[in-house]
Amino acid sequence: MTVDASGNDLSAVGIPITGFLGFAPKGTVFPTSTEGAASTFTLPIAFVKAGLLTEDGGFEWTLEPDGDPIKFYQDGYQIPSGLANATLVVKLAQYDAMVRELSYGKTADANGYLTIDAGGHAVEYVAFTEEIFKSGAIRRRIAEVSVTGAKVDKSERGAVNGTELTCAAKRSASLGNDHIGEWWLPASSGTAPTVTAASPSGAATAATVTITGTGFTGATAVKFGAANATSFNVVSSTSITAVMPSGTSGSAEITVTTAYGTSNSFAYTRAA
Repeated sequence: MTVDASGNDLSAVGIPITGFLGFAPKGTVFPTSTEGAASTFTLPIAFVKAGLLTEDGGFEWTLEPDGDPIKFYQDGYQIPSGLANATLVVKLAQYDAMVRELSYGKTADANGYLTIDAGGHAVEYVAFTEEIFKSGAIRRRIAEVSVTGAKVDKSERGAVNGTELTCAAKRSASLGNDHIGEWWLPASSGTAPTVTAASPSGAATAATVTITGTGFTGATAVKFGAANATSFNVVSSTSITAVMPSGTSGSAEITVTTAYGTSNSFAYTRAA
C-alpha cells in the first residue's frame, strides 16, 4: 500500500480487468476460509463456469438492509430489522445449455427444446465470483442464490445478444447465517507465474499446447514469442491449454501473464 500525504492510495482503487462466474448445485460444500484465500485457488469440480460475460456485464452486487429499523422508546436506540436485499446481477455473453438452465431452471431435450415459465423457477445454486483488479488484488465472493430474473437483450445486428441474470442471495448456514462470503487478497499476496514445461514439443499452427507451471489463475495473456496464443483456457492454477498462433518454424518462447506479472520465458521451438 502506497499512501500519499493526503491519505490517498491509488493502488487501492478497484479497476477490474478480468474474472469469472461459477455455479454449483445447492448443497455444494463451500471452500474454507483458508482454501478460498490461496493464490493458487482452483474452483472446486462441482462448479461450472458460466463462460464469457459482456464487457459491461460484470458482477453487480447489491447489499442493503430492507425494512424500517426497530426503534425503542429511548431516543437514538434502534436495531436493523434483519431483512435484506442481497442480489447479484451479471450479464452473460454466451447463450448455451448452461445459460438456458440457469435462466429457466430446465434442461432441453434431445431436440434442444424446452418450455419456459415466465413466472420464474425455484432451482437454487451456489454462486462463486472472482474479480482480478489492475493492481493485482483479487476479490472472491460466494453465496447461495436463486435466479429471480433472466432478461435477454434486444436482438441487434452485429451486437452481442447477452442474457442478464438477477440472483437473490439467501442467508446460508455455511456462512454463519449471513448472505455472502468474501475473500479480499491484496496485490502483495500473489507472485508472478512460472512456466516449467510445455507439450507436445514442436507444435504447429492451430495445434493445442499444454503449458505447466504455477500461478496461472486469472491469466490474461499467453504468448508464443511475440504472438498471442489464438486462444487459451486456464485449466487450473498449474495448467493452461493454448492454441498455437500462425507463424514460421523456430524459437517461440512461452510466457504467461497474470495480474501479478509475466512469467519467465520458457524455451520452446515450434513448427510452421
